[in-house]
Parts: sequence; structure tokens; C-alpha cells
Amino acid sequence: MLMPSLVFSLLAAAAMWLFVRRNPATNPRLTATALVVLLILPLLAFVPKITIALGAGAESKAILGTTLLPVLWLIGFLVGAGRGLADLSALHDWKKRSCSANGHPVFESLQAELPIPDQVSLHLHPDLASPVVCGLRRPQIHLPLSSVTWSPATLRMAVLHELGHIQRGDLPLAALARLACLFHWFNPAVWWLRRTFLAQCEYACDAFLIEKGTDPRAYAHALCDVAVAGKHPPLSLAMAGHVPLRERILVLSREVRSESTFPAVLLFLTATSAIAMSVVRLVPANSHTSPAEPAMERYLRFTADPFPAD
Repeated sequence: MLMPSLVFSLLAAAAMWLFVRRNPATNPRLTATALVVLLILPLLAFVPKITIALGAGAESKAILGTTLLPVLWLIGFLVGAGRGLADLSALHDWKKRSCSANGHPVFESLQAELPIPDQVSLHLHPDLASPVVCGLRRPQIHLPLSSVTWSPATLRMAVLHELGHIQRGDLPLAALARLACLFHWFNPAVWWLRRTFLAQCEYACDAFLIEKGTDPRAYAHALCDVAVAGKHPPLSLAMAGHVPLRERILVLSREVRSESTFPAVLLFLTATSAIAMSVVRLVPANSHTSPAEPAMERYLRFTADPFPAD
């Protein structure tokens, strides 16, 4: 499964790079789809394959891929899995240091205005410099303690931005992107796709606020006051950190561009090609080995009289 994953990841990363250069706020769903396909490709190893025989000389070249590479992949996978478990533990401890702020008037007004799930909660954290959102089953919005001095309008925009991540389903998709990097830890194209996806999520949430009637200029000023780069917990989406603030301000000042269907078509073609490669198995041909003899024929041969009567 190594070759199809490499080919697909490189083609998907090249395609997204071309379109992100033209429009940084490209739909993150395309990048998320590419990462999901990368998660599906290893599962195709259990699908019946179409066998194609190679030349006899290819057998010795396949030894490295069948012995050493799986061991190296397993070592990297275990290291990444251990780091992921450590991040989960660190996030759990980090949440314990926050205090609930569900009764804040701004949060209650947004709950009445938007279809916010009951599991979503608002918290204040002493170690934050900028708002973050985390949690899969029970999403939590965390604000810095300095948010008590923010104006109601600024606080509303900050909370609405994090609610955008929850309503768009960015947290589960970010977890899948992290999982794709775990399985493809050796592939820098997959890590680049994940970083691109996280950046696109921030642009999408900025657009989410504009769709809700937020003035772009007022939101740009709020970003300058609120989106302070700083340390944020693992496995979370921070309002600052994934995208330079200057780039977000520039995107907010541009006109909204219509999405082209060409990236989706290109991604579909590359995914189809990778899946087709995944259901084909190349097997080295062994021209020196004769077909297996039937059991009865072998029995008669070994039990035959070497000196038959004349």
C-alpha cells in the first residue's frame, strides 16, 4: 500500500498547493477528503487483489519491502501513538485548570440565537492567550482570563468563531487528519495537507462570522486584539497560530471568490487512480518452479518398483 499512498498524497498536495496559492481560503472539505482517502487506502489491503506477475529478477528486489519497511513503519507508528496518548493525557489535565463560564450573557444570547448543542460549554483558562476549542464528545470553548475585559462585541465574535468550528465539524476532521499523519508518519506531504487543512478551517470560520452578519472591518480589529499567538493545548483548534494574522486580514479585505469544481474533479481522479493501484498486486514470477504435482501422482512415483519385471 506504500506506492498508492505516496502517489496519491503527492498529487493531492500538489493540487492543493496550486489552488491554495491562488486562494488561501479554499474549501477545507477538499483537503479533509484527501486525508480521509489516505486513511482508507490501508484498509484496501484486505480487499481481494488483481495479481500481475513481474519478471523473475524482481524477487530479490522485493525483499527489502517485505521485511525491513514494515518494521520501520511499525516503530514510527508506535512512537506516534505514544505521543498521541500523551497529548490526550495532557489535554485532560489542562482542562482541569479551567473554570466554567456558561452563565455569561454573551454565551447565553448565542445559545438562544444559534442551534448550539447542549454538550457545548464555555470556560475560562488562566494559561491561555487566545480562544481555543477542544473536545469531540463534549466540545469546550476556552477563553483567556483577560476576556473579562473585552467588549461584548469582541467577546461575541470570539465565541462565534469557536462555535463555527463546532458547527462545521472541524474537530472530528482534525482528529482524522491527526490519525492520517499517524499512519503516514513518514510522508511529509500528508503532514503538509494536515497543516493546510487547519489553516483552511480558520479561514472558513472567519467566513462563517461574515455570513452571520459580522462587519469585516470590526472583525479584523477584533482579530488584532484577540488572536494573540501563544501556547495552546494539544488536540485543540486555536484562534491564533495556524495562520499568520496578516494573511487573515488580507483575505477578509478581498471579495469572496466562487469555488471552482476543478479541484474536486482533480481530487476524484487522483483518488480513483490510487484505489485502482491498491487493488493490484505485483508478484515476482518464479520460472524455475514447476507446478505442484497432484498427491496421487507423487504417491505412485515413490511407491513404484524401480526394477519392474520383464
